[in-house]
Amino acid sequence: MDNGMDRAGSRLFLVYLLGLIVLLGGLALAKGGLYIDRHEGDTLHLIEIVLRMAAGEWPHIDFVTPLGAMNFLPIVWFVQLGFGIGAAILLAQIAMAILMVPMLWWVARSRLTRGAAYALGGLVMVLALAMIHGEAAASISMSMHYNRWAWGFTFLAVLVAVLEPKRKQNQWFDGVILGFAFSFFVMGKVTFAVALAPGVVLALMLRRQWVAMGTGLAIVAAGALALTIAAGPQLWPSYIGDLLLVSSSNIRPRAGVDLPTLLTAPQYVLGNAVLLLSIIVLRRDGRSDLAAIMLLLGAGWIFITYQNYGNDPKWLALLAVLLPAIARTPQVIALSVVAAAMIAPSFFNMAVSPARHFVVNTEAYSALFAETPYAEAHGDFHTKSERVDRVLIRTPQRFESDAFAYLNDRAAHMAPATFQGEEYRSCVQQLGLIGTSKAIARDLGEVVDSGARVFVADTFANLWMFGELSALEGGAPWYYGGLSGFSSADYFLIPACPATPHAFRAILKDVEARGAPLEKVRETELYTLFKTR
Repeated sequence: MDNGMDRAGSRLFLVYLLGLIVLLGGLALAKGGLYIDRHEGDTLHLIEIVLRMAAGEWPHIDFVTPLGAMNFLPIVWFVQLGFGIGAAILLAQIAMAILMVPMLWWVARSRLTRGAAYALGGLVMVLALAMIHGEAAASISMSMHYNRWAWGFTFLAVLVAVLEPKRKQNQWFDGVILGFAFSFFVMGKVTFAVALAPGVVLALMLRRQWVAMGTGLAIVAAGALALTIAAGPQLWPSYIGDLLLVSSSNIRPRAGVDLPTLLTAPQYVLGNAVLLLSIIVLRRDGRSDLAAIMLLLGAGWIFITYQNYGNDPKWLALLAVLLPAIARTPQVIALSVVAAAMIAPSFFNMAVSPARHFVVNTEAYSALFAETPYAEAHGDFHTKSERVDRVLIRTPQRFESDAFAYLNDRAAHMAPATFQGEEYRSCVQQLGLIGTSKAIARDLGEVVDSGARVFVADTFANLWMFGELSALEGGAPWYYGGLSGFSSADYFLIPACPATPHAFRAILKDVEARGAPLEKVRETELYTLFKTR
């Protein structure tokens, strides 16, 4: 029977974890740069936040975002040390993985069998070091890296809270793990904190882990105090204000499918059934306490999945590790195997992504900041050339003949947008966002003063990264609603074809509602420009 790890086994497990960091992190770094082929919009969003923070700005205080500072500070620190943005992202991932190593070691040594320990170690290291967010699409993207990191901390926090130590008990170190995990949630991705807290707190209370709870809360408080000293006390009301803005906005009410679909659609229903059956099995085995904990945790896991792009139920991997650690009955083992099988494609995709990055054909890529002010400092970040230079747009079909004109009326929701009495065609840009951003920034350099601020009627307003412009004061790297930063703008730019039509229409409506008409100063194939003052 596997009774866990002795001292020699613990050392071997530590070597295993460090070996995974060397392997996965080394493969990522060995390419000599970062090459992504997907999610250009999210990429620009990430880079803008990092560059602004590296220049001394703070989220919520200097720009609007619902994402906390801890999502970006590891990357920012490496940029401030002089690394390019590509290397900084990869080094931040390695640093996060190293931070998790002692936590993984303790959870494995105190609570898990050897097999479960190695499985958990592999899962968490993959979450920390992957170069894709998950799902089964074989590509490279650093988008939503913070979700992977948060899931890694989720695995650790849940196992510490739910499982009784089998060998050594140390509530102080348990509390340290909980404190680091919830510090990242609260100051990074608050969705995880809200969703996981009920189940974790109940588990700790039922096990009377008061020292662990107190230690965890003390670490969260200390982290919050450190962040307050660094950013200023206005950080927290501003953070809450950003969260309220996003929660009340209808621009992006969710990141993927709606909740009924997440609960009942074919690709999700079996995983949800495994969770429900796990609760039933635990209750029938006389473990009503664990059944109640699992019910709260399961609700939280589903809510997190609902809030995260891709709706990838990574909690299934946690369930596959957790269930056998609770009980070894045939029913529990069977449910664990099913959960593992369902999420295996996602974790396999993440696990092989560094190798996929290592063998990428660099000739098909171009430097993101080529021929821009950041070309020298951050020339190690590359995007796929055809996705940069191929501008693809989608427009609704308009019918001119009497025979089919009635179809135009049925598509009234796709009517052209208007601003100051002029119509702007109904369309959406699907490819070429970086290319058009560079082209617009270059053209603006010929007609606006250096350092001018431009408010863009779209999800993104990052033209300043590609030319001699300045970022909006109090602006939003990703538009969630309102006109944050508009008062600092020298110009208002209407793209010929936006990336997000509903954001485009909302902005046009809000700007026009301000009352004072704006003076048009330039009109091109890519944009129309107005002076704001």
